[in-house]
Amino acid sequence: MERHRVPADFMSFQGAPWLERDERVEEEQPDAVLDAMALEPGDIVADIGCGSGYYARRMARRVGDTGRVYCVDIQPEMLEIMAEHAAREGVTDIVPVLSETDDPKLPEGEVDWLILADVYHEMSDFEAMLAGMRRSLAPGGQVALLEYRVEDGTGDHLKADHAMSARQVLSEWLPAGFALVDLLEFLPGQHLFILKVAGDTTVPGAPIINVELLDAVDRGLVEASAVGDGETGVTVRVRNLTSDRLLVTMPAGMSFHGAEGDGDTRDMVSRRDAVIRLFDDAPHEWAVRSVGRQRTRRAPGGEDQLGMAAPSSVPALEALMHQMQAGTYTVADSPALYIPRLHGVEQAAVWVAQEDATYDELFAAVDEQRMPGQYALAFALVYCDRAGIDVTGTQMWRDRERIFGGLRDPGLTAWYQMKTTGQIQR
Repeated sequence: MERHRVPADFMSFQGAPWLERDERVEEEQPDAVLDAMALEPGDIVADIGCGSGYYARRMARRVGDTGRVYCVDIQPEMLEIMAEHAAREGVTDIVPVLSETDDPKLPEGEVDWLILADVYHEMSDFEAMLAGMRRSLAPGGQVALLEYRVEDGTGDHLKADHAMSARQVLSEWLPAGFALVDLLEFLPGQHLFILKVAGDTTVPGAPIINVELLDAVDRGLVEASAVGDGETGVTVRVRNLTSDRLLVTMPAGMSFHGAEGDGDTRDMVSRRDAVIRLFDDAPHEWAVRSVGRQRTRRAPGGEDQLGMAAPSSVPALEALMHQMQAGTYTVADSPALYIPRLHGVEQAAVWVAQEDATYDELFAAVDEQRMPGQYALAFALVYCDRAGIDVTGTQMWRDRERIFGGLRDPGLTAWYQMKTTGQIQR
């Protein structure tokens, strides 16, 4: 069940100082990113969603007086801030471009490199922007796309809709006429995608083949098996059987289950999209962020062989895992509200969905040191409700006053009022 991604709200120009924070050099390693792009003097480049010009100014120094940098943003105030930084630093050859949400306003067939640094997830009309960016590229032109990772948790400190999985990115870029040249994972928290226009043979090398795990197994492209101990998660042991470079993805909600009749094995479900680069024929161990479906099966310490099934095999969990990965909810006409991206909260949500247990039973089982148990269970109910599960019919709901009576989170309070009275107290 593929769901359309909801773009995040864009950062206001009032947040520009955050783009210039000192910590960004260590967190995002901009010089290493530009090294990977191998910019040359005379290149024509564009910084899409340039903000304060953090990357544009660095690129201008690399392409020199014979090159050109287009600094593209939808906010004129951002372009003014960029110009002030550039003037202070003595950086020239930057051309400000006030774009639209559906048009980068770049010349066609001219740009050697586009860079999008943590901005693509904010594009409200990304189909039109992808088409415009594709038209702007010269033969041999490429794109450097940076997005904080969903898969391994390094993006969990951000609001949930400000990080993207490789699966999400490629599901939008490849149908828009791009091909994946490389996926670099050397940065502390970000994917670095290198893309080109599909069919552009002036960029050397064959594109990476993007394939979903179960499809890759069915087609004989990889061999794979899954193991887990029911507590620390799932490991998929996988090997590329081809001579091609493969990028193998897995959707949130993937089901991992014990052998039929094995009542001790704790079945697992993936709580995030996952990705692995298979660029050689060596065996790889692929750690998948997951939670257990049952509270009581198997203590940690033994490794179980697990079967694998598509998310559609358990539709209720597929919907729930999508909500967990989205990480947001709304109440009436409120802006997006964000649920803390914590393992204990998401584990509790699965148990609410899978077991009609009491509040006391689930409270005793929740293990999340960063959040009191009643908050974890309250957010778990929100997740389940967003996934279409009738939480008012559960045993947990009988103890709703014990859960919500003492909470001080405005979003939870508003959600509870809506569920119990149908209206929010203003």
